[in-house]
Amino acid sequence: MRNTRSLNTMLLFMGIIILISSLAVAGTMEKSKPDPSRILMSKARTAGSVPVIIRFRVPDMDALLSESLKYPSFLTSRDEYQLAQDADLRLEMAVRTVTDELLFELGKTNFRLHHTFTTLPLLAIEATPEALDSLNKMPNILGVVEDRVIKLPDYQVSNPKSNPTASPQMNDAAPLIGADMAWAVGFTGENWYVAVLDSGIRRTHEAFKGKTIVEQCYSLRGDCPNGQREMAGPGSSAHYDSKYWGYDHGTHVSGIAAGHSAGGFSGIAPGADIINIQVFSRFSAVECNDNSPCVMSYNSDQLKGLEFLFNKRNVFRIAAVNMSLGGGSYSSASACDLDNPMMKIAIDNLRNAGIPTIISSGNEGTCDGISAPACISSAIAIGATSKSDVESSFSNFHPALLDFFAPGSSIRSSTGGSNASYESWGGTSMASPMVTGAFALLRQFSDQISLDDLLKTMNQAGKSVETKCLTGDRKPRINVGEALLSLMTVVPPTNISGEQSKNQSVFQSEYLNTLTWEANPLNDDKNVVAYRVYLVENGELLLLSEVGADVFSYRHRRVAKRTPKTYAFSSIDGEGEESLPAYYELSFGVEQ
Repeated sequence: MRNTRSLNTMLLFMGIIILISSLAVAGTMEKSKPDPSRILMSKARTAGSVPVIIRFRVPDMDALLSESLKYPSFLTSRDEYQLAQDADLRLEMAVRTVTDELLFELGKTNFRLHHTFTTLPLLAIEATPEALDSLNKMPNILGVVEDRVIKLPDYQVSNPKSNPTASPQMNDAAPLIGADMAWAVGFTGENWYVAVLDSGIRRTHEAFKGKTIVEQCYSLRGDCPNGQREMAGPGSSAHYDSKYWGYDHGTHVSGIAAGHSAGGFSGIAPGADIINIQVFSRFSAVECNDNSPCVMSYNSDQLKGLEFLFNKRNVFRIAAVNMSLGGGSYSSASACDLDNPMMKIAIDNLRNAGIPTIISSGNEGTCDGISAPACISSAIAIGATSKSDVESSFSNFHPALLDFFAPGSSIRSSTGGSNASYESWGGTSMASPMVTGAFALLRQFSDQISLDDLLKTMNQAGKSVETKCLTGDRKPRINVGEALLSLMTVVPPTNISGEQSKNQSVFQSEYLNTLTWEANPLNDDKNVVAYRVYLVENGELLLLSEVGADVFSYRHRRVAKRTPKTYAFSSIDGEGEESLPAYYELSFGVEQ
């Protein structure tokens, strides 16, 4: 008995020693983890200061934001608009009150103000060691992170001299994702905006002629055209000099999303307008670790751009936001969210307002991770494919983090060289604006469908593409035409064609336009009983004929010789429901 007690005592003593040792080791391991605040302080002491973004506590922030988001983004009622503006103002006042308190406290130290915010509980400053020390003692501070700078993803640029007569069209890309199907039934993104956060735009380019372009600039280095960190109005998002690598990236991206020219070039949403926000600053070749200077973007400038869009959600009908930028590599959404908390707040706010943030996945060709901020759980991450539906070799992939594929190889779009310059580029930067433009087409169809339902529809309508990573994982390559048609109760006929002929007899001579079409397979279960044929004149539809569901042609008699005409065709179901019209232009080449 005594020996047993001694043994138990000894075992208990050894257990205590092991536990103490384990705690000591755990403590040592915990201490060995990098401490972000210590890293920031070290950088500030070495360089004298460091750019940071401060997140702070705002009383009743969640309730104020919820009240602000209660009103839909696409308001038509004046009363609702005023209520929404009042809710936003209450949120802004609460954020500004705490901001002013923090600036007062920081005023006792040495710092430089970069950006204040109105709806995000954030503050961007150039912090000295003294300012960082002061922030660590303030009770309302929730976090301080470095205001990181990121470079544009490397993208492939073709030799513009290799085919100088090439058509400035995106050739196979738009039809591949069904954009032409959407155009045929009247959806071009008209009355909607696509927002592009990028390196600026050449607004005088022919691809943007006739468009409304809302411009804004945020540049921490004070590189906006007015020499300041912020600028609004025409010319504010002008791109930099061509000596800076990536200077016209935003022009190329904007063209893909919403460009259009009389010369035949068409982006995905040719009828949409553009909000272009320049969020890049200029850096030397040494800073770019390259042979030439480049443009790079600070996180705080991106956050200012996203907040601008949130503030303007009831002023402009914003279909989607495009960010063709990023850095790092993440294989976990939770880790990405944790490392990018400020960006997640801004993207969350827009998503909760029904506006998706579409972001390129990066061009490092990885199979187990994508770049930030595409990896943020509330963002829509886009990878690139070739026009033969093979994942592009450069495209970053992760089975849980990537949402969609879109064409991103050899995409010909507008560039900054001149008002009529085009080049073919390759990158996930070219794929994401395809999706951004697609949302403009879908939103023109309906602003009542929830964002989650739109994403579900796009997922179901897309073509499944297997990743190059040989894991068997697949993701949908978007098909906006199929997505749009699947949302319709009944859809118009398809494969419309026409030709002109001369009908001559003893009694009369006339020209006929013979129009033909086919039943749309999407109507197989929708009991189509008739088709209607319209002539389009001055934007009005003039009914020419209604024919039975078993008739697939119509002859428009007594028309002028070789005179172009636009027709529209619709389907009618058994309950009298009429589809949206599909448009067809019968045109003629130059007569010899």
